[in-house]
Amino acid sequence: MTRRVASWSPRADRDPLYAAYVLILVLGLRKGEVLGLTEDAVDLAAGELSIGWQLQRVGGQLLHRETKTQSSDATLPLPDICAAALDLRQQARKNDRDQAGIAWQGSRLLFTTRYGTPVEPRNVNRSWDARCARAGVRKITVHDARRTCATLLVDLDVHPRVIMQVLRHAEVSVTMEIYSQASSDATRDALKRLGESLR
Repeated sequence: MTRRVASWSPRADRDPLYAAYVLILVLGLRKGEVLGLTEDAVDLAAGELSIGWQLQRVGGQLLHRETKTQSSDATLPLPDICAAALDLRQQARKNDRDQAGIAWQGSRLLFTTRYGTPVEPRNVNRSWDARCARAGVRKITVHDARRTCATLLVDLDVHPRVIMQVLRHAEVSVTMEIYSQASSDATRDALKRLGESLR
């Protein structure tokens, strides 16, 4: 029996983190990488997103710093869904700045509060959990959504090296671990095809 689930539509209610959710699910970005994106990291005309910064809470301080490894740095092409979400985010940010007036805190970050201050990473988790609950879907962590991106790429028969580039893994072994956990349907289908080819 199939269970019907409500559509998970953060865009419908103008969730300020809608674009963040899209980037995590479609490009497999880490939460800190999304929160560390600056306005100049997005080039909608070229259809590209540059990843080189992260926002993390360390020792009680919120730090905007370079990503941990060179393999984490990348310029990724933007699928249409990501470009549209980022365009909406840029418009919302401009509206927030206009409405905040002198209360605006002047940040280069793309994802900010309505007053221009950095988004607290814990608040992304809370928002994500609330979004899952409203949609009636099983709760997963934000990092699990990154794994979901990897699983979907595996299910689309994307080559492991390409998945490694998208997710920016430093080691191919990490990507291959994801590949080895491919869905049972894919495994069943592969073995069926192998068996048929050996007849």
